[in-house]
Amino acid sequence: MLTNKFKFNYSIGAVANGVKTDTFTFFLLFFYSNIIGLNSGLAGLAILIALCVDAVTDPLMGTISDRTNTKYGRRHPFMMISFIPMSVGYILLFAPRQDWAMTQNELFIWMTLFTILTRIGMTLFDVPHRAFGGEVTKDYEERTLLMSWREMMGWVAGLSNAFLGYGVFFASTAEYPKGQLNPDAWFPFALTGAIIMIASVLYSSFSTRDEIKGLSKWQGNIALIEILKELKIAITNKAFLIFFFGNLFLSLAWGLANTLTLFVNTYFWEFEATQIKYFLPIYLIATLLAFFITPRIVRILEKRTIVLIAIAGVGLFSPAAFIMYNLGLTPEKGSLELVFFISFFLVFLITLNVMGIMVRDSMVGDIADEVELQSGKRQEGILYATVGFMQKLNAGLGSFFAGLVLTFIGFDKDNPSIEQGYTLAVVQGPGTTLLMIVPFIIFLGYSLSSSRHKEIMKSLRGYSLSSSEYKETMKSLK
Repeated sequence: MLTNKFKFNYSIGAVANGVKTDTFTFFLLFFYSNIIGLNSGLAGLAILIALCVDAVTDPLMGTISDRTNTKYGRRHPFMMISFIPMSVGYILLFAPRQDWAMTQNELFIWMTLFTILTRIGMTLFDVPHRAFGGEVTKDYEERTLLMSWREMMGWVAGLSNAFLGYGVFFASTAEYPKGQLNPDAWFPFALTGAIIMIASVLYSSFSTRDEIKGLSKWQGNIALIEILKELKIAITNKAFLIFFFGNLFLSLAWGLANTLTLFVNTYFWEFEATQIKYFLPIYLIATLLAFFITPRIVRILEKRTIVLIAIAGVGLFSPAAFIMYNLGLTPEKGSLELVFFISFFLVFLITLNVMGIMVRDSMVGDIADEVELQSGKRQEGILYATVGFMQKLNAGLGSFFAGLVLTFIGFDKDNPSIEQGYTLAVVQGPGTTLLMIVPFIIFLGYSLSSSRHKEIMKSLRGYSLSSSEYKETMKSLK
């Protein structure tokens, strides 16, 4: 059994990704399109290009870390050096100012390069870190608990980052009542986030070194043909394919909704930054609720069932406040009463969303066990690379399509119309519900249950099975 001390030390590593994900999801597109003046379509394209780089570097990092054998283990060497490109890219990404007088092309290139550098640094840490968590325990329920710790820490970090933004750096001033529009606030905000990320990465990397001794080492050659054969077994696994495509469409839906949140809060609901910060305790309460509920409910329900409930719940609650507005049932725009009104629906929305993420993260470890039975190799790296990539898809695809939406409606950052704000609210609310239908249908086909996982672990532990029992077990795993 893993100690609480280890769970804490391990999950601290999620702080770095929590800060980066919060910033990339909610702030990055807003900064470049509304503060620096880069065309929204170009800003979205820069994020998409960085995402295409991730499509190569994430699985490559997973494959490399799977096959690395050093005295520091398979994962830790990459985790320990990741803070350098991560922090440098993150800081420089928010360095541009309006008085630099950069052209649109120069801004586009700057944003693209340093978005890529930040993401590569995160890949060096996050992919091995997730894989390390997947292999340090093979217990079905304990794996869910460990990933719940990790996800909770990541969400708390993201919320803390948002609080620093809305509550400290974007505080209202006489010149900027909506402090998020203050150009002088953004670089100190990014610098603070980078320092937190560095501390998180180094602490988690060095405090978990003792656990690498008992983990498996890579056996076999690293010839390209063998790598391709082993990768084929991993990525053609039925449960993995369902997981991948289900998460792909979830990333599109949730990422688009998240990216537009600051736009909708600012231009539709007409909130100031100091009002938006009141949502943060709601996010925290919801995250803690999910952390409390998820490890307990996984003992009762199958993971697939929990994921389906989470997707359906997010689809149900996403447009709730917007629908109430159209029925004339919401408080006045820009009021504190409206913040509390929206918060009622938000607590259910976020709790269900975080529960779904916690369970889906633990699913990858279960899939890795099945892949080991089929291939004889532990390949958490390549499989968990998809989880990290999906999280980047959340921000990347969301920002790309949000940029397209902003360009399509001709969004005017200096004088947005009421109709433009309303359109963004439609996309964020009812649009999210419609997009949730596809991943719900896909996850209906997921069939790696707790009973099947027990059969997998029984085979991996070398239990003696009769010939007929072994054939039945392998038949059920196909």
